[in-house]
Amino acid sequence: MIMTVLRGEIAIRQSRALIRTFKQMKDFIIENQDFIGSKELVQIAIQTNKNKNDIEKIKIKSAH
Repeated sequence: MIMTVLRGEIAIRQSRALIRTFKQMKDFIIENQDFIGSKELVQIAIQTNKNKNDIEKIKIKSAH
């Protein structure tokens, strides 16, 4: 991701924007889970968790 090379305020803003986006995705999925099969829901949950972990790593790198 581009934020791994960015530092400072831009990286922080982008990280926060990504977190908001993933939260919106999660909320959308929860609201529409009747339309999504359980297999797809598990795949999305796994990917969302991976994305969350990646964002945390970026935050830690940005703090240094």
